[in-house]
Amino acid sequence: MLAFVSLWSADLLALGEAVDRVAEVADAFHIDVFDGHNAPELLFGPDVVAALRGRTDKPLDVHLNVTDPDYWLGRFVDAGADMVTVQSGASPDIRATLGQVRSRGARPSLGLEVHEPVSQAEALFDAVDRVLLMGTVIGIKGVGLDPSTPQRVSALVAARARRFGAGLGPIIVVDGGIRAHTVGPLAEAGADGVVPGSLVFASPDPVARICELHALEPAVLTP
Repeated sequence: MLAFVSLWSADLLALGEAVDRVAEVADAFHIDVFDGHNAPELLFGPDVVAALRGRTDKPLDVHLNVTDPDYWLGRFVDAGADMVTVQSGASPDIRATLGQVRSRGARPSLGLEVHEPVSQAEALFDAVDRVLLMGTVIGIKGVGLDPSTPQRVSALVAARARRFGAGLGPIIVVDGGIRAHTVGPLAEAGADGVVPGSLVFASPDPVARICELHALEPAVLTP
């Protein structure tokens, strides 16, 4: 499985050192952006992304949880974001917003919230490089994985295989509720990756923890 390592769980007073510690094995760094509206927090702006861009050459994965993604996405791409995730509920025209991400030179990703049907993501498979399936409500830390998540992963993987064939189409990554006991079932369901936070940074050996995630093989379904 791929590991898009969430910096929300890193030591925020030593963010650069946290990045340096796992950069050799992290597949990307996940940067949550909260404006206090779509999520009950304020977190990370373009200046942080720009600073991280100067610190690492690993992909920077920005998750916009803001009320005006069409305004903010350009700011974050200009700051160095390689991938930008947007929820459909925050955009008046989600397909157009995802198209803006791509036209600005970043990879578009759709965030699918816990209450949203899988069919909503299926309809946008052609417009995205990734579906970021939320395993918890956005912006709340320390809660368990929604029990329906593995089944939702399986449904997305099956739909992708029917449409594109095995191993093709957008990758499917789970964000929220990523724990030692949940990553196995997610891999078995076919998830291509996860967004680990405390699973990595609360570990005495963050590098080894990421390598354990890499060793989990997602299931491959044929059409």
